[in-house]
Amino acid sequence: MNGNKLLTGFLVLGMGFSLVACSSDKPESKKEEAKVAEKKKEEKRMDTQDRTAKLSVPEDLSPYFTSSREGVGKMESMLKDNGSIVYKCLNEENKYELNAEIKLLSSSSAEKSADLQNSMYGENDEDKKYKPCTFEGFDAYSQTINLGTVENTRLHYYVDYPVEDINKVVSIEINQKNDKEKDTSDLEPFAKAIIKNMKLEKVKEEKKEEVKKEVKEEKVDENSKEIVGESSRAKLILPRDLTSFYTPSMEYDTIKGNQDKGNIGYTLSRKDPDRSIYVNICTDSSDTLEEAIVFHNEHLSKGEESFTEYTLGEYSGYRSMSYTNYWNSANDTTYRYKLNYPVGDKNVILSCSVTLRDNSDDTTGLEDVMLATLQQLKVEVK
Repeated sequence: MNGNKLLTGFLVLGMGFSLVACSSDKPESKKEEAKVAEKKKEEKRMDTQDRTAKLSVPEDLSPYFTSSREGVGKMESMLKDNGSIVYKCLNEENKYELNAEIKLLSSSSAEKSADLQNSMYGENDEDKKYKPCTFEGFDAYSQTINLGTVENTRLHYYVDYPVEDINKVVSIEINQKNDKEKDTSDLEPFAKAIIKNMKLEKVKEEKKEEVKKEVKEEKVDENSKEIVGESSRAKLILPRDLTSFYTPSMEYDTIKGNQDKGNIGYTLSRKDPDRSIYVNICTDSSDTLEEAIVFHNEHLSKGEESFTEYTLGEYSGYRSMSYTNYWNSANDTTYRYKLNYPVGDKNVILSCSVTLRDNSDDTTGLEDVMLATLQQLKVEVK
């Protein structure tokens, strides 16, 4: 009898301890959940957007990705002027760098962007081409390529990211530089950490009332010996007198220098027979030549060919041609160029065009005047 009472007492005591343990566990787990929720709430994010969508990523990606390399310092992030978002991890001691750049593209599909890039490599470079893949549940195209040496490697994805009734193409580029260990195991986890924590939402179109602004006319000094064009990227300078460095193969009644904000160039014209040449140079808003070609090939004018690889003198890049016939028998033949223009250790993307307007198909001197102008061009990078 006493034994039963004693057993009952232990059972009651055990249940009491169990209840105490349970009651103490619940507040602790709730505290942890609250901490996680608070952390997510406090997480700062970086946004970028284009006309149709807004992209958002964490300002600090370190909770989701840590480099396997020793000595790599804190991850940095920034929003560039062109709208792309950059993450960067550095080991300053051995100059190792791991960075990522994320941006929205105007392309209609990842396949279209990949096809354009693949066309640049030709049939003999299959290993360098973008290949279709599935990336964290998204349809994508990817490329892994050594940039000059095995110590510099790039992993690049074009990702189809559906947002409501539209498809956005997101470019995720991971670069590894000065990789003495020749170990690329960080590249894919870095890209995955980005897309897992990325958010996209469709931008709702808002009707805005037209605001009339006073437009101040730009004062041009016709007596100046130079013509100048300025953009946010660079200052372009040419001699005002084209004949000071170039002798046209035909005679022209009028030859003059032109400048209009960021554009500079020349007009050569005569009346008998009618013939005019228009030369124009400005900077392209793209960061890279490839980016410029992707964008402009998707926004071609009527009758304009796609940009294809082309070298004009010492300048490498791409060229497109268009031909227009007018009702009065005049013809416009236009060559458009996207060119790399090195300035010291930097590079500027130039957008150039030369147009011939006459009633024949004689394009004599058309590229000569364009090349001569480029060779006289002075560029000051900002």
